[in-house]
Amino acid sequence: MKIKDLNILPPTLLLALSALFSRFLGLIRDHLLAKAFGATAGKGIYDLDVYYAAFRIPDMIYNLLVLGVVSAAFIPIFIQYKKNDDSKSAWEFASSMLHLMFLAVLLISGLIYIFAPYLAHIVAGGFSDAQLALTAKIMRIMLLSPIIFSITSVVVSLQDSFKTFFLRSLGPLFYNAGIIFGIIYFGTKFGVIGVTWGVVIGAVLQLVIQLPALKLIGFKYVWILGLNRPDVRKALKLIVPRILGLSLTQLTLIVNTFIASFLMTGSITIFYLSDNLQAVPLGMIGLSFAITSFATLSELASEPSTRPFSDEIKRVMGQVLFLIIPATIGILVLRNEIIDVILVYGKFTHADALLTAKVLGCLVISLFAQSLIPIIARGFYAFQNTTIPLLSGFIGAVVSICGSLILALQLNWGIIGVAVAYTCGNIMNFIILYVLMQKKVKYEIFEWMNIIKFLLMGIIMGSVVHILKLSIPFLGLAIYRIGLLAFYTAIGIFVYFLQAYFGGLREFKMISKYFKKSEADAVVLDVTQDTEHG
Repeated sequence: MKIKDLNILPPTLLLALSALFSRFLGLIRDHLLAKAFGATAGKGIYDLDVYYAAFRIPDMIYNLLVLGVVSAAFIPIFIQYKKNDDSKSAWEFASSMLHLMFLAVLLISGLIYIFAPYLAHIVAGGFSDAQLALTAKIMRIMLLSPIIFSITSVVVSLQDSFKTFFLRSLGPLFYNAGIIFGIIYFGTKFGVIGVTWGVVIGAVLQLVIQLPALKLIGFKYVWILGLNRPDVRKALKLIVPRILGLSLTQLTLIVNTFIASFLMTGSITIFYLSDNLQAVPLGMIGLSFAITSFATLSELASEPSTRPFSDEIKRVMGQVLFLIIPATIGILVLRNEIIDVILVYGKFTHADALLTAKVLGCLVISLFAQSLIPIIARGFYAFQNTTIPLLSGFIGAVVSICGSLILALQLNWGIIGVAVAYTCGNIMNFIILYVLMQKKVKYEIFEWMNIIKFLLMGIIMGSVVHILKLSIPFLGLAIYRIGLLAFYTAIGIFVYFLQAYFGGLREFKMISKYFKKSEADAVVLDVTQDTEHG
């Protein structure tokens, strides 16, 4: 199969818009959680620290066994069958991986259900006995989610392989909608236990909305386990380093949660609320580009020369940095206003907001690294190399964990120390991946002059917004402050893109060119791609 069009902007924009709406729902979710439970005011079943601590183990299962399999093994092998027009083997492989992943997640979830009380001590050793008991209870309920996600992930990865992103883009919206439903209808009476059932409802909704895609791509289900298939064994070999690499990231998060459980009440909640805020641009920009570029990078990795691959990954990362750098500077300048508008209601106090702003400021410094790591890592997966991301992830995890222990506990920086260490670990991970990818492809994968331009443009944008803040105080009723924050943001976006326009930047021209396309053109492109991949 020949690649007729390497432009990933249409599907990337689709996923970015989906991420925007999903993150908007996520902000509503966090707003409702902060308003109902607060950060430092929660007690008993209304303690958000317990909710976030219990989330760690089920989330680890999802990231290790579900994301690990899909990103490292499933898509590259499946795409290879598609390129060879071997549909029979492709569907047999997909069915085998679906069955094996479901059984593996089911088995491990069952074991975790049994040992949940002991695992609660590992995740949150600083909790009281009552908090630990509630953590174990919530953890057991949440185990339903990764079981459901094991099926969803295969359906989503099949869509990614065919470069059809519409239904997969709707999934996160339904997931967050389920959680919001749980907060509104179950949260008041059942506390964080009700919120947990909302998570399960969201997982079910996310799966249901994906199912029509199977008919769209012509999926042919095969009742096969396939443990002895060469492709399955190859996938399992690729999975092991990927799981080890992801386990380091998850270990970092678990250690951070463990350390935070010994700090002041609300530390876990503040860290994860801050992380959710920085995840808005991360999901819209970094992860959207990483997802939509993976299939193309996998195809280009099989070319005799690495030049097409290096050109593509350079282009993708240039587009990401063009957007993520101003987003980072904007959050740094407006973080107090953002937190005030979204979180400071009900039981979430101004003291909680001040600490959250400091943590958020530390986290977003590494937003560029967090956005580029998935892209470069997927570049290595496209070459069917999972060892290098494992190595970089290991070093990043060591930096983060050791930094958290020193800064948070020894130097008494508290949760701010955890955030600083987390940022340092991400930056170290990125540097290693960048250097080794550069060495592998033997062509430059960054346009440094453009990056300097992005930084200068971002600094000018941030300065204008800061002056605007000083000129128009952020005071008044909530609706006025929301409007003022939107005004600050709009002016910042206008200033940045105005500079990009007069600077003649290629990234700006590519985005502008896409917006000039008619909706019909986008549909034709999508249909053409689907025909190729069928």
